[in-house]
Amino acid sequence: MKLLSPAGDFESLKMAVFYGADEVYLGVKDFNARNNIAGFDLASLKEAVDFAHIFGVRVHLTVNILFRDEEMGDALDLVVHAYNWGVDAFIVQDVGLASLIHEFYPEIEMHASTQMGIHNLEGVLALQKLGFKRVVLSRETPLSEIRRIKDNTDVEIEYFAQGALCVSFSGNCYLSSYLCGASGNRGKCKQLCRLPYAFEKNGKVLKQGFLLSAKDFNMIERLDDLEKAGVDAIKIEGRARRPFYVAIATKEYRSALDKKDFKVENLELAFNRNYTAGYFDGNGNIISKFQSHIGIFVGEVEMSVFGKRFNEIFVRSKRNLNKKSTFKIFENGEEKCTLTAFDLQKVGGDLYRITTTQKVNKGARVHLIIDNDLEEKILAKVVRKSVKIDIFAKENEKIKAVVSCGNIRFEIFGAICKTAKNQPISEQDMEKNFQKSEFFDAKLNCVLGNVFLTKQELNEFRRNVFERLKSEIVSIFEHNLGEKSIIFDGFGDIETLKNIQIVENENEKIFGENIIYSPEIYDEKVILALKQKCEDLGKNFYLDTPNFALAEDVTFLENMVKKLKISIVANNPYALTFDTEIVAGGGLNVFNHKTAEFFGKKCLTAESDIATRVIAPYMTLRHCPMKTNLGCSCKNCPYEEGFAFRMQNGKLLRLKRKKMSSCTFYLTD
Repeated sequence: MKLLSPAGDFESLKMAVFYGADEVYLGVKDFNARNNIAGFDLASLKEAVDFAHIFGVRVHLTVNILFRDEEMGDALDLVVHAYNWGVDAFIVQDVGLASLIHEFYPEIEMHASTQMGIHNLEGVLALQKLGFKRVVLSRETPLSEIRRIKDNTDVEIEYFAQGALCVSFSGNCYLSSYLCGASGNRGKCKQLCRLPYAFEKNGKVLKQGFLLSAKDFNMIERLDDLEKAGVDAIKIEGRARRPFYVAIATKEYRSALDKKDFKVENLELAFNRNYTAGYFDGNGNIISKFQSHIGIFVGEVEMSVFGKRFNEIFVRSKRNLNKKSTFKIFENGEEKCTLTAFDLQKVGGDLYRITTTQKVNKGARVHLIIDNDLEEKILAKVVRKSVKIDIFAKENEKIKAVVSCGNIRFEIFGAICKTAKNQPISEQDMEKNFQKSEFFDAKLNCVLGNVFLTKQELNEFRRNVFERLKSEIVSIFEHNLGEKSIIFDGFGDIETLKNIQIVENENEKIFGENIIYSPEIYDEKVILALKQKCEDLGKNFYLDTPNFALAEDVTFLENMVKKLKISIVANNPYALTFDTEIVAGGGLNVFNHKTAEFFGKKCLTAESDIATRVIAPYMTLRHCPMKTNLGCSCKNCPYEEGFAFRMQNGKLLRLKRKKMSSCTFYLTD
C-alpha cells in the first residue's frame, strides 16, 4: 500500500517527504476543501511539486469543492496548468468539472474525492463513466464493502487511516452552509459539530456535552486488514495540522507499512480526541467527550501551592518532562486549562515543579500535548537525495562533471582550470563545496590535476550542476497540454422537478404535483399503495432513495424499484445505476449546469439555485445517537419522534431515522 500524507504548507510538505510518504496531497487556496489555511498559491505550487518530485514523491492536487458556473473556467485552467507543471493526479468532487476533464483532457488522472460519498460497489461503477482512476472511499465504508469493490472493479481504492473523522456522512453535511452560509462543500465548514449540544426528548434534556464531536481515525494496527481487502493507498488526514503532526503521522505509518516498530503514543501526542476505527467493522462508536486535542496522560498533581501572583504545582510523572512543553489539565474528567511550562524543574526523582498563573488543584490529571524536545528533534530532520558525481579537472581544460542519479546521466562543463601556483584544489575542497545543496547529497569521485579555480567559478559550477540535475528530474513529470477553447456561458435551462411535495408518512394529504416519498422504513406494500394513490390523483410518484446504502440495501432497493416500476430520486451515485426514471436529488450536490448536463436528468439541488431547491437534512449520521447517548442496544431501542439535539443558541435539530439493514439517522428542522 502507498502512504499518502497531507501538506498544508511547505514545512509540512518537507516533513511528509522526509519521513517517507509515497504521495502527498495539497491544495491551492479558494479551490479546495481546506481554504481556511494558508496552503499554496500558484506561485508556490510549482516549487512544491518540483520539491516532491526530486525525492520521487507523487503530488495530488485537491480541487475537491463544488464550483459555480462562473468559476468552472478558472478551475479547469488551474487543473491544466498544474498538470503541465507536473501534478500527478487531481482529487475532484464536482461532477461537472470531472466531466470536462474527462472529455477534453482524458490523459489527466482523476481521483474521486471522499466528498462524493462513495461507499459501495455501485457508486464506484457509476463513477467509472467519468474516467476516475482512484476512489477515495467515504470514511463510513465498512471492510466488507471494500472487498466487494476490489473484487469487482479495477479502480484503485484509497482509504483514510489517520486523522479527523467527520460526524456526518461525507459530502452531505449542510449544517454550516444552512446556518452560517459557509458550505463544507465549498471548503468553508465552521465545524459546528465541535460545539456543545444537549440531547433531548420532547424538550427534556437527557445528556449534554460535545455530543457530535467525533473521535479521530486510527487504523495503524489494522493495516494488514486494509491491505488484504485490496486498499491501494492509505491516507493521513490533516492539511490543517502542524508540521510536527504530519512528520509523526508519516513516520509511524511508514514504520508500520515497512513492518518495523511503531509507537501509537507518538500519534496520540501529535493529535487525538481519543481514537476509533470508525465504521470499519460496522456501525461505529465514534463520539468523543472532547472537542480538541487531549494528548497523552503523564501524571497527576501531588501538591498545589497558591500564591498572590503565581501558583506552583508539583506533578509526579514517569515520563521525562521538558521545559517549554505544553500541558492540558483535566479535573473531574473535564478539561480545565492549558499551560506551557517555561520554568519546569525536576525537583527529585520523578517529581516536577511548574509555576503558573492557573489554579490547578491536587489530584488533577496532567496530559502532555506538546513535547518541546521531541518536536525540535523531529522537525530538525533533513533528507537530501543521493547523487553520484564524477569530477574531472585538468590544466587548461574546462572542469567537467559526469552526473548519475537513477536513470538520469549527463555531462556538464564549467570554467577552464588554471595551473595552480600555490595550493591546488583538493578533493576535500570539492566535497565541501558540493555539500552546499538544499536537495542533493553529492557522492564525489574526483580526478584532479594541479589546478586552480576561483571561488566564484567553483560556486557557479556547483550551482549549474545542481540546477541542471533538478531540471532533468522535474522535466520527467512535466507536460505540455495546450488549453482548449471551451464555452462556459450560454447555459440552457435545466430540467427540474417543480411543485414538489416531500411525504414522510403514507397518510399525509397529497397536494403537490410531484410527490417524493421519503419513508423511515421501505415497506413494499406501503410504497405500492402510495404510488397507486398518487396515480389515481393524477400525481407523479418518486421514491426518495437514501444517501447511504450497504450492499444488501442496494440489492433490496434495486429489486423493489424494478418490481414495482417506481421512479426514484437518487441522492448518491449508487442509485444512478438503477434501471428506471431517475431524478438527480439534493444528495448528489448538483451545483452547476455542467453537473446537471452530465447527469442528463431532472434535477433538485441542496445548495444551489440552478434548479428547484430542496432542504436537505443538516447532517446524515451513520453512528447511532441512541446507543451513544442513552446506552441502549438495537433490541431495546427507544427511538421515536421527539428526540433532538439542541444547540447553545437554542436551535433545535430534530432526529430522524431511515431503517434498512442498519439505521441511518438525520438531523432536520
